[in-house]
Amino acid sequence: MRYFSMPLLAGLAALGLAMAGLAVLNAPARAARPVTLTYAGYMAGLPVFSLTTTVSLPAGTVPGNGGYSIAADGQTAGNFRMLYPYQASVKANGALAGQKAAPQRFQSVSQVMGRQEAVTLTYGSGGKVGINAQPLTRQAQEAAAQGFANGTMDPASAVVGLVAHFAKTHQCEGTYKLFDGVRRYDLTLAQGGFVDLAPLQQSYYDGSATECRAEPQLLQGFSNVAQQSQFYPQSARLWLAPAVEGLPAIPVRIEAQNALGVMVLDLVSVQP
Repeated sequence: MRYFSMPLLAGLAALGLAMAGLAVLNAPARAARPVTLTYAGYMAGLPVFSLTTTVSLPAGTVPGNGGYSIAADGQTAGNFRMLYPYQASVKANGALAGQKAAPQRFQSVSQVMGRQEAVTLTYGSGGKVGINAQPLTRQAQEAAAQGFANGTMDPASAVVGLVAHFAKTHQCEGTYKLFDGVRRYDLTLAQGGFVDLAPLQQSYYDGSATECRAEPQLLQGFSNVAQQSQFYPQSARLWLAPAVEGLPAIPVRIEAQNALGVMVLDLVSVQP
């Protein structure tokens, strides 16, 4: 249960958190206020996860320079929560300049089966990343000793840069070097085609959407058992659509695949 649920949920939650920034990043200039997006997660058609994220980023159809901040809360849901109690909170902030994101601070707190882990990343000059983990985990010690977190950014900040680029070029593309406080991986994105999404149980949007594909390359901090069994997400797809009046395309559905199945995050609520 742990190897199947934790990596897939955590990976998809981070991806959902990061992509939610598109809602504000593409907002009209006078709508530079926080926007909250809520997603429901399904596996085999059953509700298993919920994610709520609030984002504040520079205004403009093509965003200008300025600070950004993201706060998100995710947790298992429904009957699955009784079997596998998991919740996580994430905060990230930094500055956007020339469609590039420069993170300043990233905080993550997670609880799994009553065990809590917290990590804070601080970004200094020359790409150096400071790591403060409570409790001090083996992954954090290795990352600090070997320096493989340096030159990376957190998942939310990476996609802030991605969607800024998307707003200017209308292309979903690029490779991003990521470290989430535990795991070091690269994420390569490429734009797919257009599809007509069918509504799910509580979908906020159904209709035409643009597909964006994400492929991770796992590098450090991953369990050998989980890697060999392919329990971490092997791929993900995101569908972007103009679902909210006054906003261009936002992520309306996110899907991640691992060896045991598919999990879907579907946009169910938007609150300005």
